[in-house]
Amino acid sequence: MVLTSAIFLFALFPAAFALYRLAPGIRGKNAVLLVLSLAFYSFGRLAYVPLLIGSILVNWGAGRLLGSLEGKARRRAVGCAAVAFDLGLMAAFKYLDFLIANVNALLGTALPPAGIPMPLGISFFTFTSISYVVEVWRKPASMAKSLWEAALYISFFPAIASGPIMPWKAAAPQLRERATSPERTARGIRRFILGLAKKLLVADIVGRVVDGIYGGAVMDARLAWLAAVGYAVQIYFDFSGYSDMAIGVGECFGITLPENFDRPYTALSLTDFWKRWHISLTTWFRNYLYMPLVMTRPLQRLYKRWSAKYGRAKANKLSILIPMAAVWLLTGLWHGAAWHYVVWGLWHGLFCALEGVGLIRTKPLEKSAAGRLALRVYTMLVVVLGTVLFRAESLAQAGQVLAAMFTGWQFTAAGTLALQRLVNGLTGSCLVFGAVVSVIAVPKSVRAPERLGKAAVPVSYALSLALLALCVMAMAQGGFQPFIYQKF
Repeated sequence: MVLTSAIFLFALFPAAFALYRLAPGIRGKNAVLLVLSLAFYSFGRLAYVPLLIGSILVNWGAGRLLGSLEGKARRRAVGCAAVAFDLGLMAAFKYLDFLIANVNALLGTALPPAGIPMPLGISFFTFTSISYVVEVWRKPASMAKSLWEAALYISFFPAIASGPIMPWKAAAPQLRERATSPERTARGIRRFILGLAKKLLVADIVGRVVDGIYGGAVMDARLAWLAAVGYAVQIYFDFSGYSDMAIGVGECFGITLPENFDRPYTALSLTDFWKRWHISLTTWFRNYLYMPLVMTRPLQRLYKRWSAKYGRAKANKLSILIPMAAVWLLTGLWHGAAWHYVVWGLWHGLFCALEGVGLIRTKPLEKSAAGRLALRVYTMLVVVLGTVLFRAESLAQAGQVLAAMFTGWQFTAAGTLALQRLVNGLTGSCLVFGAVVSVIAVPKSVRAPERLGKAAVPVSYALSLALLALCVMAMAQGGFQPFIYQKF
């Protein structure tokens, strides 16, 4: 099931919300949410519900051991075993066929693919589980008070399919005490409708153009740039739309999920971009991979050696390269078991590293309007080129599109016909609207209607009802596309 399905919108969610409000006490409300989360997950693939439950049991059990064991060595063994279990589970379902294909290509063997369907949201609930284990490992007193608490945290239905990834230290207090109100529920529904509109009225419509180009037989510079820019618009409105919907649903049940986007297409560098895009994933990698790698003994010894040889300033810059390379390699792999995802991750990592060591200096340019404009163009160019690697079905297809972007200036009648067929008044308007809105820098102080004055609040709700009506019409016409990040 997805958050945009009619069953969820008009049956499951209203019924669950009514039961939630009627349930007595925090335990009763958590029980309603847990049953709802498992029911929601079962619609994705019923056969994998036992897998999810098994993962919950293992991680909860590891947390109990971490909370009771004495001695660093024992706790380290339990923590490492639990993390290895989580990563092994994800690897078995997500990367086994990728590994087999590469072994066959490298060794000339003919091993058959396993062909195991990937469970819904395995990348997200795996990272959520690891967050729980690591936080309890670091602070044993923070372990879940009951199995049901840990189960709800890992399986919470708005976030299990595509995030945001909420750290355990942020979730635990909310699972034990929270409050709802009519005003908070109304804000949550308004946020949900905004995300629904982003998905159905922009992302899905622009996605028709992008899919038509990537699935077509003609490719020239016009079509290649349209596909790249179009996918940048599509993935932003698709993924930020899902995040808005998840956060909105969470608000209705009194749970605050972390923000996942902060106007990323207004960033002034790739480093800044990743502080604004998929914020919960960036935070996860920083807290649970990058910083632990930086603090390892080998890297600390290397830093001291470089510091003595080159000075502290240069050593600081050089010492980030190894953990940064690991983070970006794994970021690419996390998004998909294919080489074009790996190259996409390394592409972004390359520019973050060049900025980190000072070879691309962005700070001086931020001081002038012309410099900031140049930085925004640079950042968006890198991001848009990267979307080709992300969207393509293979490195070969990505190479064809990138080559066409810079060399395909000989236009044919077939290319013109394809352009006319794909871009009409509706798709063109949605593409232009999405591109313009996504690059406008809006101050945080005016993003919430409540901050614009009393008159803005009822207007915002009236506009939400209008958007909901348009979304229902779009749903009635069919043609729904799955959320992009749901396949990860």
